[in-house]
Amino acid sequence: MIMLKQFRIATTRRVYPWRPAVFKGNLLQKRFVSDDISKQDKEAGESVDAEETGIIEKSSEETVLYFDHVLPYRTNIPFLSWLSYFLIREKTPEAIKAHVYELSNPRDKNGSRIFPNLQVNEVIPIKRDGGAFVKFKVPYGLSVSEVNSKIHKNTLQESKNGLINRFINSVAFPVKGSPWIEDLRRYPDKTLNIKFQGPSLSEEELYALFRRYGTIIDIKPDSSVAQVIFKSYRGAICSKNCITGLTINGTTLHIQYAQNSKRNFIIESILQHQRISIPLLLALLAGLAVAVFDPIREFFIENKITNKFTFDKNNRYVKIITDITNSTISSLHKLIGQDDSVFMKKALWSERLDMVKELRLWIEENANTFLVVRGPRGSGKHELVMSHALNDRNDVLYIDCDKLVKSRTDPQFISNSAKAVGYFPVFPWLNSVSNMLDLAVQGLTGQKSGFSESKDSQFRNILSSTLVAIRNISLRGYKATVGNGENVVNIKEEDYLQQHPEKKPVIVIDRFTTVNKSESNSFAYKEIADWAAMLISMNLAHVIFLTEDVGTLQMLSDSLPDQVFKNITLSDASKESAKSYVLSSLNDHEDHEEYEKENQPILNITSMEAELDKCLDPLGGRMLDLQAFVRRVKSGENPTEALDSMVNQTAEQITQIFLNKDQGIINAQAWELIKSLSKQGSISYDRIIFNPIFKSNPEASLTELERHGLISISRDRGILKDIIPAKPIYRAAFNNLVEDKNLSKILETSYLLKIVKFESDRIAKFEEELQKFGFMANSKDFKNRIDYLATKIEASNKVILKAEEDIKKFSK
Repeated sequence: MIMLKQFRIATTRRVYPWRPAVFKGNLLQKRFVSDDISKQDKEAGESVDAEETGIIEKSSEETVLYFDHVLPYRTNIPFLSWLSYFLIREKTPEAIKAHVYELSNPRDKNGSRIFPNLQVNEVIPIKRDGGAFVKFKVPYGLSVSEVNSKIHKNTLQESKNGLINRFINSVAFPVKGSPWIEDLRRYPDKTLNIKFQGPSLSEEELYALFRRYGTIIDIKPDSSVAQVIFKSYRGAICSKNCITGLTINGTTLHIQYAQNSKRNFIIESILQHQRISIPLLLALLAGLAVAVFDPIREFFIENKITNKFTFDKNNRYVKIITDITNSTISSLHKLIGQDDSVFMKKALWSERLDMVKELRLWIEENANTFLVVRGPRGSGKHELVMSHALNDRNDVLYIDCDKLVKSRTDPQFISNSAKAVGYFPVFPWLNSVSNMLDLAVQGLTGQKSGFSESKDSQFRNILSSTLVAIRNISLRGYKATVGNGENVVNIKEEDYLQQHPEKKPVIVIDRFTTVNKSESNSFAYKEIADWAAMLISMNLAHVIFLTEDVGTLQMLSDSLPDQVFKNITLSDASKESAKSYVLSSLNDHEDHEEYEKENQPILNITSMEAELDKCLDPLGGRMLDLQAFVRRVKSGENPTEALDSMVNQTAEQITQIFLNKDQGIINAQAWELIKSLSKQGSISYDRIIFNPIFKSNPEASLTELERHGLISISRDRGILKDIIPAKPIYRAAFNNLVEDKNLSKILETSYLLKIVKFESDRIAKFEEELQKFGFMANSKDFKNRIDYLATKIEASNKVILKAEEDIKKFSK
């Protein structure tokens, strides 16, 4: 092992890299900036020369030491860089100079400096390494080695004083080489690359040279480039700045930090395996989206329910102004002898006033507010609940199931669902993109990422966010503790909601049914039923279902078993109630609706009362039809004209929906029912069973026509019983179609052609089966079956002949 000595420059001339210089004792090769570069810099008037971006020069009366931890340093590991900036403050060159002078020349017990004549000539900070090169003037009578040794010891001693200094203490090392000052992006690393300019050094020589700067983990000698791996960054930084450019036995050492090649096994495994990295990335993105968007969506849902930031008729402040106005008008009417019930009767007949009051009482109850309002289509369920029972109620959420279920595409379904509850922002198009990503990930990894969601899961997410928003609304005024001092009472959320039913919002679910099971989005009914059951079980809201289907109760019972529902059944008004409603609406001259004309003459109700009696018989007591009738009369039509127009319009709708569309045997079945119901208002299910066109599957055929709104079927313990028109006015429309000879002839001909086709198809099936018995026609075993088929063919043939004969009569 070669003993290493410190070398002192023997000349005061300017030293340049890459140019040999003669030193006392040995010929040492150093890295210098060439004379040509220096000369051209001076001729060009460069302000930055090699002294700032090259090497450090010193005279024979100077010594250079490197001080570390005087500045924050940067590494390839961001955490350590941040920690360094946190512990060590940035300093100006003047502050560094004062700091270094205090460390290297402390005071003794008497307060005097240890080196009276020690002088700091220059400080060259190296910000990237967190240290600084410091030139000291060697005091007279002392050698360079003595000065370096004392400064090193003083620095170590002073850095141990104080708690923080023990972690960020500075150490001074003499600079033995020719450090190259550069600002390249080569950040400190624990591994040093040593390039030999000349014969390579042995492992022992490298250890002896580098060990004094810190603990060495490993040395990897090589003929051209060796590596020295330190335990700490300090050892690597100090050795790099103190030794680089040093020449030993004709070999110059060029030292640079190695590139950070340290790898994290876990991170590397994740990044290199697509089956892990891609799903993990997508999961992180999904988690970020939930953390960012869910609070926003809950805010918009709450605003949809409370209308706090929406300035419309549902806004609570607008409602306050409206209530004040209405109370003033009500007070005026009381002064003239009228009360509020009179004005309620203008929109409701007397028997429904009790239903409104009952609904309001139920909503104010503490529990079991699972309400079902059932009635046929057009019976006024929506108006009864929204316009009268909840007209002065805050925090109401209305959901129309029909708009959700009848959405044509999945993105439209998600958009309609989100709009119904105020869920925003929503990105329905992301599902298509997610499906494409899922396919791409499946192609790369062999398995689905799970990032794409079905519309079922997206709909459940919307309902879950709505539940959270409803809970926030219900608990707005909730406090866990009430009272002061010793009288503090702890209140649970359940107890608070039990004591304040008025705080809970009302959820109205309209057009809820179990009939449309064939719809692609019919799953929404079950999801909504389960969601509403959860709201009730958690006592977070009052829920009202509006339905025209008897089977709805069964689905709700499945979602919320052991629960007795509160039911209100709406039926058509009696003739007296309908007449009272029409007369009160026609007498209401303060009702300025959109259809009214300006300067319209006052209606003479007394003169048309007899005519109204005749018109109300076919019109019936269906709420929507009564309202349409009142609008027509107010627009200037007399009652008979209004009724005729409504009957003709209804007949046209029936023709377009049930008779004009080519729906096969359904058209014939609809016409058969129209003819039967035009003669009598109700027919029993027993008569339909034996009708040939219903005989194959009568229950399914009738249920399909009921679902489309042509008829209404009463049931006895689940068994079909009586069949009536879906609306009272339908019977008048049926008569209109049957009694019109020209139209009836066309519809009857179409009906007969459907019968011919139906029976021909039946005969074809029978003949196909008969062909299978052709080789055994004389066999006694199959004789009964063959006779049965022959009888069926004969019966169908008779029906065809009769139908064709009737068609010929119509043609004449």
